Amino acid sequence: MKVILSKKELEREALAEMRKRPGCETLKAVDVQYSDLRADTNWTLYAFTEGRIDPGALHSALEMTVNKLRHQYELRAPE
Repeated sequence: MKVILSKKELEREALAEMRKRPGCETLKAVDVQYSDLRADTNWTLYAFTEGRIDPGALHSALEMTVNKLRHQYELRAPE
């Protein structure tokens, strides 16, 4: 069973997870958006950087983070 988190809580979890990935330690922010278009989760993740983060490392971190967290968390639906 997945844990339901608020937008801020899920963003905090996703940012911490992405910063663990090589090359993404200085990642500034992520944004989680509610989405009912995906069958396996109800959210989408975007990352925002300043400075020099390798695009390949960022893409890999995004993909790995979504793959890990989508099995653990659902986003609380907007009211």
